[in-house]
Amino acid sequence: MAVWTFPELKVGDAVFWHSNPQNLGESPAMGWVIERPGTQTISILIFAQNSGFIEKKSVRHADDPFWRESETANNWQQWGCFTLHPVTEVLPVLKEMISDWKISRARREKAKS
Repeated sequence: MAVWTFPELKVGDAVFWHSNPQNLGESPAMGWVIERPGTQTISILIFAQNSGFIEKKSVRHADDPFWRESETANNWQQWGCFTLHPVTEVLPVLKEMISDWKISRARREKAKS
């Protein structure tokens, strides 16, 4: 069985916050990472239509095995869970592609001269 690893996140990354870790189908709130207090949780600033910006602390990822394996998972549900926003997932890949393209371009320019 594969070992689950917490996603690499930094302050400002976009995420979706879900109020119910057991039902991700409900409308998630847009949020941004404001700090990472632990190795398995983050703090998120979410925007809720009815109440504006709200800080959510100690939020675990929806795929964290903790939700299935821990006896205290029910106590953590009050903080909800998060999933990655598509932009946060694709940005590292795009950065790597741009870096590779720049290196390739520089090598072509060097070969021409």
